[in-house]
Amino acid sequence: MPMNPARRGAGPDEGARRTYRQPTMLITGLILTLACVVILVMILVSDGFGQARELLWPVAGLLVVWVVFIRPCVVLDQAGVRIKNLVRDVFIGWPAVSLVEQRWNLKIFTPNDEGYGSWAIAAQRPKRPPRSGMGGMGMGLGGARATSAEPSVDFTDRPASSAGVADAIRRAKDDYEVAVAKGVADEAPATAVVRPAIDALVALAAALVCILIAVV
Repeated sequence: MPMNPARRGAGPDEGARRTYRQPTMLITGLILTLACVVILVMILVSDGFGQARELLWPVAGLLVVWVVFIRPCVVLDQAGVRIKNLVRDVFIGWPAVSLVEQRWNLKIFTPNDEGYGSWAIAAQRPKRPPRSGMGGMGMGLGGARATSAEPSVDFTDRPASSAGVADAIRRAKDDYEVAVAKGVADEAPATAVVRPAIDALVALAAALVCILIAVV
């Protein structure tokens, strides 16, 4: 993961930014977005703007889908980890990243044992490498199937799983510490900051207004 500015011979740049979303959640969001757009187009084609209130339902759906399925993510940059959840965002500077947990979902702990989880990154089964040949199976005498001892299989973590992102965070922190030690990167703040997700809250409020207008 190219998070180490020292390898570039310069200070941190925006090219080192990495965003993680799980494909299943993103695909679900895109499908629902497409469904809302199709409904919106169908209403416009059939009634035009004559039924303006009906248009508000797919608009509200688009806003909710964006907040729940598309917006949540985990971002790694030169300063630390940014967790975008449903209605709040968390920034954790690299010096404040003490422990990364990955059992059920991604969760980052600070030195004072405060934990911050991610809505977007959950645990997933590791990927099994593809088998080659007959997979150690063969036909013995008389047509009996013979087996041979299979070598140990090395499973790999999915990049957007909690284990994959946790590993990326650990490697990125190591790169940050090397860059700071070599003097090619500034020290990041050793803090964890929690802020309301203003854009998500505005989107949810707008969706609620659309629904209220549509039902009144």
